[in-house]
Amino acid sequence: MLATKTLVKIIPAKSVSILLISLFVAILVSCSGGDVNGPNFNVSTGGFPIEGPDFTVQKTAIEDIPTLSRIRVIVESTNGEVVVTGREDVNNVMVTAHLFVSSDRLIDAERQLDNLDILVTGGANEITIQTVRQQTFNGCTCRVEYDIIVPDNFEVTAKQANGAVAILDIQNRVEVSNENGNVFLFGIAGGILADVENGDIEATVVLPLNDNIHLSVRNGGLVLSIPTSTSTEFAATVHGIGEIFISNLHLIDSLTAGNSLTGTLGNGEGSTVLSAVNGNIEVIGFD
Repeated sequence: MLATKTLVKIIPAKSVSILLISLFVAILVSCSGGDVNGPNFNVSTGGFPIEGPDFTVQKTAIEDIPTLSRIRVIVESTNGEVVVTGREDVNNVMVTAHLFVSSDRLIDAERQLDNLDILVTGGANEITIQTVRQQTFNGCTCRVEYDIIVPDNFEVTAKQANGAVAILDIQNRVEVSNENGNVFLFGIAGGILADVENGDIEATVVLPLNDNIHLSVRNGGLVLSIPTSTSTEFAATVHGIGEIFISNLHLIDSLTAGNSLTGTLGNGEGSTVLSAVNGNIEVIGFD
């Protein structure tokens, strides 16, 4: 386990904000202009009032981990928000985690804050960051907001139970699974695999040759933006209620059967498989 620096403070619940990623989507899309390198995506910790228990306590854990020979970061979270941003000018993995516990009694919130922590471990090839709860949080709610900076050539894997996930400006493979919450993948130059139970997926991806994009949602929409020059075999299916929309892309040998659409983009040197149960699928080409 790698040690973390921890700062603790008590704050009124009504002054606490959560990371409202959906508010940034319009800004990201409007500013991208088709460029795979999107704008900065900053975590805000003040300004949005929320309803909830009377008392919230917070501690902030900060860790700076040398990459050495490692090539991958794995984030495992339960409740909160996860933002992972790639930068080409860094050689470390920099983790800032804001941990919150809320309760209608201050003493309970303070006691349970000691049972909430993050665990950072370094393996031969990866760095793993986990939310750790030592025991059941009776009468309290907890969440962790992660802001993680990694080298942009890192692989990224994120697993979330409740809350949004945003992976930004990564020039490698990205994998995300989320039970409840939206997933945003912007500025990705690599293969992606994302699965969401309840929530939307929005992604802007430059797909390398012979790589793949596999995106699936059960209850929610799916929006994928890719270059018009993308070379991939393409398949999209809505299994329940929803429609498929394709714009600014030339799909060769396209075939529609029920709520499925297949075809080829370019020379078909990769694989793109999109699936939704209840929700629309939209695929947009950009130059």
